Amino acid sequence: MDDKGEWTRQAIDVMTAWSTHGGDRCVVADRLGEYAGAEPAGAMKLTVGFINLTAILLLQLQDALGLDAEAILQDAAKVTL
Repeated sequence: MDDKGEWTRQAIDVMTAWSTHGGDRCVVADRLGEYAGAEPAGAMKLTVGFINLTAILLLQLQDALGLDAEAILQDAAKVTL
């Protein structure tokens, strides 16, 4: 797997921790810290992974909902978790 694929896998792992632990912020923060602190560029790599994951999910939502990405993002901007 290339580096960007690994970074995306890390983002998926963080979000899997979030979904399986009911959004427990401590669990997610621990997982984020593991990846971001693993090396000097860890936070940047994890950020790229989250951008890749977001793009993948956005494309899937476009297909499923028949909306364009801008409309989906504008709707998401209305939500705070």
